[in-house]
Parts: sequence; C-alpha cells; structure tokens
Amino acid sequence: MTPPDALPPPPPAPDMRPWPDRAGLLADRARAMGTLARWYMAPHRALLLWLLTLVFALGWTLAVSGFQFLVTGQIVEHILGVIFLGLALGATVPSSLGLASGIRRDVFVGARLRDWAELGRDPQTLPHWRVSGSALLWLLPSLLLCCLGLVLGASTAMSDLGAETFGVAMGIAVVFAVAGGLGLLKAIGYYRLVNRELSPDDAED
Repeated sequence: MTPPDALPPPPPAPDMRPWPDRAGLLADRARAMGTLARWYMAPHRALLLWLLTLVFALGWTLAVSGFQFLVTGQIVEHILGVIFLGLALGATVPSSLGLASGIRRDVFVGARLRDWAELGRDPQTLPHWRVSGSALLWLLPSLLLCCLGLVLGASTAMSDLGAETFGVAMGIAVVFAVAGGLGLLKAIGYYRLVNRELSPDDAED
C-alpha cells in the first residue's frame, strides 16, 4: 500500500503553478486525484476499519465482564477478572491505536484530495479518478453498521437489563454507530466531490 508520504504532493501555490494551459492542469489534477482517491477509498481500508471495530467491541465486552468479576469479592472471580482485563487491554489498546492512526491518515489524504479538486472541474476526466465500487463498499456496510448500532443502543436503553448486560450492549452499540458514522462520512465526502465535478464551473460549492 502506498504510504501517505509517497502520495502526490499538494498542488502548488497560485503564483508557482507550472501549467502553461488549462489542459495540462486538468491532466495533472486527474492523475493526482486518481492516486489519492484510490488510496482514500481503498476497500482494504474499509475492511481494516471493521476488523478493528470488532476487536475493540470484543475488548469492551471482556473489560465489562472483568470488572463484574472483580466486584463479586471471591478469589476465583478476582483471578478471572484480572485475566479478562488483561485480555481486554490486549484487544482495545492496539485496536484504538490503529483506529486513531487510520483517522489521522484519512484526514491528511482527504484534505489533499480536496485541495486538488478545488483547482477546477472537468467531467471529462472524472473516469480517471472515480472509484464508484470502492465508494459503495464504504457506503452500504457503513450505513448498515451505523443503523445496527443505533437500533441496538435504542433497544438497550428501553430494556430492563442487568448492569453487565447493559454495559456490554450499550458499549457495542456506541462502537458500531461511531465506526459506521466514520465510514459514512468518507463515502459522503467522496460523493460530494463527484457531484461537484459534474456541476457547472460557476456553481457554488
């Protein structure tokens, strides 16, 4: 996978642009946006987001169970609680660090993609950077995951559950809703760029 540092640099400042004509600008713009869009909307990044989400949800479940064992006051439960909490740390810490790193890279690459997009609009070069299949892979499962989290959270809030079950279910609901929301934001941002490309040059963003 191309690291962010190896991606196309940001577009030159207005007074330092090397293009002799608009055709050259649009050609370089399309190439840069193609590389950036393929990295930004890469399917394996969506799969990584969902995998890290599942690992974090598992860690949350282990953490709640571990705390529940610790408060029972029995030596065997205390030992199990410590084991569960250790497993929870092993799941939540790496997954949260991975999610944070992914978000930082997405913000970085997304901003650079928008910078190149702002140089102009050219529907003729749209096929050179359109990644519709990858965008759908981000949009549809993310929508499903977000809805699942919201439904789970609402049903948990309206149910009469024990403290442990409530904590596990509500935590998983929040994790799913947030992860789905992140995927939706990426997909919506991409579709906004496509719609902007298809709008007239004198239209407002």
